Amino acid sequence: MDNGHTEETNNIEIDPATAEAVLSFSYASDFPTLPEAAPATAPTAKQTNVWTRPALSKTDVTITFHLAQDERSNKVKSFGNTSEESKKAQLIASATKTRIELSESKGGELTVVVKGERGKVEEARARIIRDLQTQASREIEIPKEHHGRLIGKEGALLRNLESETNCRIQIPNRDGASSKIIITGPREGIQRAVAHIQEVSAREAKLATEHILCPKNMVPFVRGPQNETYDRLTSENGVKINIPPPTATNDMIAVTGEKEGVHRVAAEIRKILESKKDVTSIQVQVARTQHRYIVGQSRSGIHEVLRKTGVVVEVPSEESGSDQITLLGNAADLATALALVIERASSVVTQSIPAPHWLHKHLIGPKGATLSALVPNRNNVQIEFDDNDKIFLEGSPEEVKAAFEPLKKEVARLQMELAIEKVKVHPSLHRHVIGRGGSLISKIKEQTGVQITIPNEETNSDEIVVEGKKEGVKKAVAEIRAIATKIENEKSRDIIIPQRLHKLIIGSKGSGVQLIRDSHPNVSIVFPDAKSKSDVVNIRGDKSEVDAVYKKLTSLSKEYAENNYQETVAIFKEFLKHIVGKGGATIRKLRDETETRIDLPENGSDDGKITVTGKQANVEKAVAQLNKIQEELANVAEEVIDIPQNVQARFFGRRLIADIEDECGGVHIRFPPEKSDSTKVTVRGPAGDVTKAVGLLSALAKDKENYIEDSVKAKPEFHRFLIGKGGSKIAKLRDTLNVRIMFPKEGDTAKETIGLLGKKEDVPKAKAALEEAIKQLSETVDVKIAVDPKYYKNFLARGAALVKEIQEQNGGVVISFPKNGSDSNEVSLRGSKQCVEAATARIEDIVEDYEKQITDTVAIPAAFHRGLLANRGAKIHELQSKYNVSIRFPNNRDQGAEESDQVSISGRDTKVEEAKEALLALVPISKVIQLPVDMHRSIIGRGGETVKKLMQDYDVTISIPKDNSSEDITVTGQTENVDQALEALREKLVEYEAQAEDRKLKKWSMTINVPTDYHQKIIGQRGATITALKEKYGVIIDVPREEGNETITIIGYEEKAKECAAAIEEMISELRSMFTQEITLDARYHPRLIGTRGKNLKKVMEDYRVEIRLPRQGAEDPNLVIVAGKDENDVYDCIDHLRAEEETFLLDNVERTQFMSPRQQESANTRQQQHPVAVKMNGAPWQLDIGSSEQFPDMGATSAASTAVGGAWGSSRRW
Repeated sequence: MDNGHTEETNNIEIDPATAEAVLSFSYASDFPTLPEAAPATAPTAKQTNVWTRPALSKTDVTITFHLAQDERSNKVKSFGNTSEESKKAQLIASATKTRIELSESKGGELTVVVKGERGKVEEARARIIRDLQTQASREIEIPKEHHGRLIGKEGALLRNLESETNCRIQIPNRDGASSKIIITGPREGIQRAVAHIQEVSAREAKLATEHILCPKNMVPFVRGPQNETYDRLTSENGVKINIPPPTATNDMIAVTGEKEGVHRVAAEIRKILESKKDVTSIQVQVARTQHRYIVGQSRSGIHEVLRKTGVVVEVPSEESGSDQITLLGNAADLATALALVIERASSVVTQSIPAPHWLHKHLIGPKGATLSALVPNRNNVQIEFDDNDKIFLEGSPEEVKAAFEPLKKEVARLQMELAIEKVKVHPSLHRHVIGRGGSLISKIKEQTGVQITIPNEETNSDEIVVEGKKEGVKKAVAEIRAIATKIENEKSRDIIIPQRLHKLIIGSKGSGVQLIRDSHPNVSIVFPDAKSKSDVVNIRGDKSEVDAVYKKLTSLSKEYAENNYQETVAIFKEFLKHIVGKGGATIRKLRDETETRIDLPENGSDDGKITVTGKQANVEKAVAQLNKIQEELANVAEEVIDIPQNVQARFFGRRLIADIEDECGGVHIRFPPEKSDSTKVTVRGPAGDVTKAVGLLSALAKDKENYIEDSVKAKPEFHRFLIGKGGSKIAKLRDTLNVRIMFPKEGDTAKETIGLLGKKEDVPKAKAALEEAIKQLSETVDVKIAVDPKYYKNFLARGAALVKEIQEQNGGVVISFPKNGSDSNEVSLRGSKQCVEAATARIEDIVEDYEKQITDTVAIPAAFHRGLLANRGAKIHELQSKYNVSIRFPNNRDQGAEESDQVSISGRDTKVEEAKEALLALVPISKVIQLPVDMHRSIIGRGGETVKKLMQDYDVTISIPKDNSSEDITVTGQTENVDQALEALREKLVEYEAQAEDRKLKKWSMTINVPTDYHQKIIGQRGATITALKEKYGVIIDVPREEGNETITIIGYEEKAKECAAAIEEMISELRSMFTQEITLDARYHPRLIGTRGKNLKKVMEDYRVEIRLPRQGAEDPNLVIVAGKDENDVYDCIDHLRAEEETFLLDNVERTQFMSPRQQESANTRQQQHPVAVKMNGAPWQLDIGSSEQFPDMGATSAASTAVGGAWGSSRRW
């Protein structure tokens, strides 16, 4: 199809400079410019192409047509929109989204106007004609063999005809006897349909078909040279000639078209066949390599012989392997044809010159200049540089001989002067050989005058190619090897650490891993991306330091894995302070004894659970001790009662359980899981409280029929008044009426709902009492109290924070202070009576505190001020809140101001003294303890966890000297806390000295030799196997990464290390006992076998329960594959499957290349495997001549623009 521009085929060529495949593009045809401006006139259908697409927009059209009175289906004259025709028109307009107007003339003619989109309008018109116009019927008879032309493929033509004529056309079944076609619809449509059917039938009646028997060997005579006879017959007579292909078994030639033309063509074909009935044939032996010269390009040679002699030349296919060529024709012409065939076969010869592939570019030279100089007759000889270290010359014998000698001599000369050498350097070291910005490799090239090729990173090849003059190559290779040897002193090692521990090792803002990097600056530690889900951490750097970091990370990984176990313990609230102990002494002692982290519930939280984290054994020990302390304090008991499941639903998940737990001293009531069939309910707590709770639960369960539930709603601010001080009011109501009243908890969503549960006769009474109390609280009263105006600012300071606090605590009463400038000293309170009374009492207490307020100072050295105000002054705020005082520190930050030690405290006289004592107790002191330098690391812990825990437990600051420069460790904090922290450090010293022997025993090591083929099996998928061995035996296992190193090192307790070694040897023994078979699979099939990310290979191994080992890169035999399994049958089944898949793959590969000559196919395959196809662009703007004034004109030049401009600034190209 003509798209308005010339299509060019992208060609793959061989670059003479590099002898590599190059995919050539034309910038002009493959990246055409966009049009500069819209065309002046709308493009025609032929002008429209992909570059000048017409703008498409939806436009409304209007059509008008008429229905005569006798054509209307509804003959009754009607008015308005109530007629049958109007209703149908409205339905059609709604369905087609068009606007339809009907107008009736005096003569009864109906005018229809349809407006809308073109497609919708046509659809509406067809439906109106079908629904409003009278329908007629007509029969027409045509030959039955013409019916198919009317129906079309799958009825497409028939449907189109029905749509165009608005008629229904019924064509009889092809198996029936009738040939009548029935047409039903409007008269106009019927006339068009009849005309079309008669036209098709008439056209079909003029056509004819003839079949002529023609043997396969006679077909070339019918076609003629270059298909000339065939083309002449079809063009002159307007017929179609169908000649079966050579592979078909049918020998019939079909001629189709108008009768006269068909008869003329059939007669001429029969005449040709009649003239060739006495032809004879001869066979001649010609070497297969010369066949293509006889055939010629596009079979031009065979056609030339046929034109000159009238003899057909049959050349066997390449697959047949035959050398015989058959000549078929008149006996008198065979001799002449044979001479022409022999002449073409001997007109071209082929010779080859052995030449290493790397020499080819030297022979070709830049843009083929060297080759042109060596072979002056290059245009007369085809020279092909093959990837198999050969040069092929093809042409006439004289021309080939003239080119052969100079090329052979040049190859010999280059082999004497030049050399090529491949240096094995690991891909990871290539960047070091290249140097920063290529500086190092460029220096070597300049000094030695050689060409150095470093493989692409994607190939993962370890061969660096050096070529040039022999002396330069020798020197460059020596320098590259020296660089590689130097870099090889560096070491890269992977350690498998579960990803969940990476964040802990890295630490906050990288602090943990930074400590390791600071102590080992020549080592790089790379953690995998969290999204990759990889457990492999890479360590790279100096060999000795890499090993040290490896051991350090292994130790940290093990410690973190062991210290992540966690359990929670339910503690009764009243016992929590006893478990914590005075100043946290008890809980700190428990932490030290069990080496765990014990987190207490937050202040004010209803959660009575303590979380214990650490090693599993230590956590279990700490949990047992916590439960023991609790049982000793409270004589904890546990009882189990039976409550039927239908009754459990009444208690489970409701406020009632929490209410009973609170009433009974905080006992713990545990019901069975929701889907369980159990009826056992466990109650645990102090013995007396447990008995009470069991009694309440049993009473509710036994007397459930007499209990009812109800609720009352009250604003949350009223709840404290309903409960009363210490719960006195609600307790009195419960005792009097024996009703349980349940107020919402902090986390409940229904904040206003108060639940009631009790006997049928008591719950209504309790509800009435509560409603009465709520009514009283809702009644509003106004009260005024006298407050000295000088205290107003205290109430209204910080956004009236104190006033808001009083309002929140007392049911949201409205408190109004006099306006500024007023002489009044009365404060107004408005709200419910009880709330107003409580708020009044609170204001009077505050005023009394202000009246007795004093200000005093306490001397605290300025050096400690910053520490006391740390964490945004949290400690100071706590003192102010506790003693209701104001504490102000001097501003020592102003330049030039003298530092002051005086801290002022303002508040009630009695509270100020207490606050002074508490503030002085916060002033820190410092003490020094000497600990061995080797112990400092254990005190710091991984990521500083241990020292942070000590500082947190004892609320002190511990300073440890950097770089192990001193044994002095300074502890700073409050006196009591410092003494406790020092005692803890002394206990750690005793423990450290006791563990010295254990650490020595734990460093015992041994080695075992395991073939490298089994190393991956020991590591397992993502390190799962080796991690399991480490955890089971508590050892460190070092698997070498170096190629050929079979030594595996195991470090740990001697007994455990030997057990681990035995387990590994047992694993290897089991692997060796597997039935193993070696098979050869074409290396080209290996990527197909592996599949995307190894999915195919994994599936095959899972399906056949075997292990498949593919050869490594650079293996001696790249086709060798090992299949191993426990069952011999599974192994053989898998091998059969692999061979079948390989055969299918290779057959597909052969089919893709079957039309290529053997040498071209082999060359293409070699190029595909060794060299990726490069891309070459021709005629691009960036390839223009920068110095050309025509392509890059001066800005503002006065000279006339050149008419031949076609560069980057030009605009002469058109598409």
